[in-house]
Amino acid sequence: LSALAVPVAISWAYTEDVWTWMGQPGDVAGMAGYYSRVFILAIPAQMIYSQLSQYLTAQRVMRPEVVTSSAGLAANLVLGLVLVLGWPIPGFVGFGFAACPIVTVVVVYIQLCILGYYFVKTEHAKPPIEGTLANDNTLSHWTSGFTWTRFQTFSQLYFPAALALSSDFWRMGLIGAIAAKIGEREVGLFNASYRILWITLIFISSVSGATGIKLGLRLGKNQAKQARQAAEVGVVLCVVLLMLLSGIVYCNIRSFGAIFTSDESYLDLFEEVRFPFTCVLFFMNLSVGIERIPMSLGRTGDVFWAGFVASWFGQVPAVFFLVEYWRNDLYALYTGIGIGYAFLTILYSWMAYSSDFEHYCELAQIRAEAK
Repeated sequence: LSALAVPVAISWAYTEDVWTWMGQPGDVAGMAGYYSRVFILAIPAQMIYSQLSQYLTAQRVMRPEVVTSSAGLAANLVLGLVLVLGWPIPGFVGFGFAACPIVTVVVVYIQLCILGYYFVKTEHAKPPIEGTLANDNTLSHWTSGFTWTRFQTFSQLYFPAALALSSDFWRMGLIGAIAAKIGEREVGLFNASYRILWITLIFISSVSGATGIKLGLRLGKNQAKQARQAAEVGVVLCVVLLMLLSGIVYCNIRSFGAIFTSDESYLDLFEEVRFPFTCVLFFMNLSVGIERIPMSLGRTGDVFWAGFVASWFGQVPAVFFLVEYWRNDLYALYTGIGIGYAFLTILYSWMAYSSDFEHYCELAQIRAEAK
């Protein structure tokens, strides 16, 4: 993972050049480049944090992430108010945008320190493994479990998942560029609406994460029937929760838009596109909820290809043709995005439904070296 972080850092260093090449104004490109260059400093902390959190979550140790997330929110709020806006210090107006990435980087390291404390505490509370010394923190102890076979197994799961996530960001970046060509008001609303999607995604990610943990535990115990049951329960919960969230957003889209702007013209535009936008919200979140099932089964390669096909042969062409040949506005844009996510939901649903859970229980046993 450290080696993979290097090309990511290099690419972020050239953000300003890429934005300039895409035709963005110099001041906007400069701010984007500055933010990315500063945020490079957070890559090591983010990488370590993600691995520690997954390690603890896989053991159903949930409290550390709750504490670190709460601490991160509080630190972000306090540091942002003081350093960015200058509140509540009299006569101090803050450092403005220049402090934004710095605050974010500092908060990432604060969260890492808190999670690191819980990790050390959890490890020290465990009984020592037979044949090792208690609280052995030597390098040989940490690397003793590394083998080429385990590295291959990890790579077969990790790289397709990483590529799938990268493809998602590239796709949405391209769609954002299409929104920018429609108009400044449209790209502004597109970016704001994306935040609404992420707000609802928090709830669905929590359910899908819990489903993944339950499913993984059942697979590890070679309980195929219970694993399928956990997957089915997770999907039903996601659908019920999404119906509720979609109804709330559809009926209160103007209120959600008011979180980001008080401009009446923007709020009117939110109302104009609320139907296709709500469809995007529903199918995007549902695809994320169902995606956890094949991912937990170890089908990361299949997940990558399903996402690749739905993105680049479904969603992107749909957005392009609808905007270009139907109507040049956000209604067409969101309709195309919704079509892509609906297609992806169908692919993921078929993968989950047709999976032989007994077979994947056996593969999980092999990966865990239980067989």
